[in-house]
Amino acid sequence: MATEYDFIIVGAGPAGCVLASRLSSAPSRPTVLLLEAGGTNDDLLYMSGEERYQVAFQEGSPLNWGFKTAPQMQLKGQEIDYSRGRGLGGSTAINFCGWVVGSKDDYDEWARLVDDPSFQWKNAQRHLKNVENAHLEVPEQFRDCIKPLPEDHGSSGPVDVSYGQRAWLPSMRTVLTAAEEVGQRVNPDVNSGDPIGMGIGTVCIYNGIRVTSSSSYLASRPANLTVVTDTLVDKVLLHGTIATGVRTADGREFRATREVILSCGALSTPPILLRSGIGPAEELEKHDIPMLHGLSEVGRNLQDHCMSSIGILIRRENGEPQSGQQPTPMGWFKSKGVHESQEFRDLSAHWQEFLKKPTVPNWELATHTPPHFGAGAVDIAEDELYLGASCLIMNPQSRGTVTLASADARVAPLINPAFLSHPFDRRTLIEAVRDAMAMWEAPALKRRTIRAPSWPKSGSDEDILDYVSTYIRSSWHMCGTARMGTNAQTSVVDASFRVHGLAKLRVVDLSVCPLVPNNHVQTTAYIVGEIAAEKLVGEYQLDGMGTSVA
Repeated sequence: MATEYDFIIVGAGPAGCVLASRLSSAPSRPTVLLLEAGGTNDDLLYMSGEERYQVAFQEGSPLNWGFKTAPQMQLKGQEIDYSRGRGLGGSTAINFCGWVVGSKDDYDEWARLVDDPSFQWKNAQRHLKNVENAHLEVPEQFRDCIKPLPEDHGSSGPVDVSYGQRAWLPSMRTVLTAAEEVGQRVNPDVNSGDPIGMGIGTVCIYNGIRVTSSSSYLASRPANLTVVTDTLVDKVLLHGTIATGVRTADGREFRATREVILSCGALSTPPILLRSGIGPAEELEKHDIPMLHGLSEVGRNLQDHCMSSIGILIRRENGEPQSGQQPTPMGWFKSKGVHESQEFRDLSAHWQEFLKKPTVPNWELATHTPPHFGAGAVDIAEDELYLGASCLIMNPQSRGTVTLASADARVAPLINPAFLSHPFDRRTLIEAVRDAMAMWEAPALKRRTIRAPSWPKSGSDEDILDYVSTYIRSSWHMCGTARMGTNAQTSVVDASFRVHGLAKLRVVDLSVCPLVPNNHVQTTAYIVGEIAAEKLVGEYQLDGMGTSVA
């Protein structure tokens, strides 16, 4: 095979697959090499979302990097699962398939932080519509409250999105009623750009089949796109301050005449940069890596939505199943307890102003989650149904790191998300769980409740904090470790995804997010890929409208 290409893209997750497809499909037909450390996952293409998830989380699964965090001493020393997808499709091959857009204010804030209108909500939504093929049929019995508008969604993109193909259960309506009983509104479409309220989430599942970035963007590959799997990249090759290619862990080299683009995600892009001699001097010195380009923020600023779950056993009604992936009630809420807290007042004036914006939530609620998300296994009788409620922190203030454990590319990185290390995050999760407890004790659910096996000892701050510190998980929404910004002192890439101070090297994945969006971040990963592709096509004039940039 060839060893020289116009563009080399490392990582076949959502951003990488979008880039590979869009660049290779441009009228000038540049040569594109897409390198992926994992396999093709071809034998799993026709598994349902549930089946593939079960395979992905088996011990030693080829679909999963199987990362764990460093011991979180502030959380009783736990090493928390930090799974990431491996193989074509990246984490879209193993996630829960949640398709959540989030707050339009997030994107406007992103644009402000990086001084580029490309990231404003108006443009982000345009790109999202190019990604989506929305099938948003709602059963008649829910049309009074769930009313997505066609103009807010795409109808011809490569990623099929739906509410899922299973029945809309009576308990879904019960949850919506319980939300109203505690003063929350029912949101007719949580994916309109305003997620505030209780609604129904969508998934990237259609006709029972999970849609991944590979199945949607790489299904039909032009001859100028080469995809190579089972190829772990060690480092980027530099000639002075110009990226010229990559070297793999087994010693092969590939050259790029135009750009090297890292799309390995928030946990795997920083290690490649560090092994390339790009990063903080003190980190490189630990592993005897010569510093070729100092950038202090590489591997810093890790942000994620941590979560804790409660759950009750209720009487089964109308033959509802005890498990299975269903259309899922989901909600995003502002919390009076958070906004009236000392922890809120201690934030900077800017953060207080942002959190007061109308579409910015403090926490997310995802319902019908399994018992192992809460306090562990639960004995469920035939006439009982477990109703879980996962509470996710939005806008976390804790900041973690991704660093090297070894200069060997085959050794997993050291990952420290520092969950709940910031007092505002502790306050947010306490109030989120307290609000969820109130909803789960609303009359609509109280009448059916048998017992609460996953529940804090009381509603006090101390008991809730002890509970969440024991039963805490990641939502796998890692972002920010090569964040975008306006200068090399506070960020890693500029608004065109270019690594500060280097030519022909870009990062295009969730590591560039200056803030973790208030959503389930695969939607943002697709948007990032689409924005970057549009910028590259324009910059190199790949649309055939002029002479390419050298």
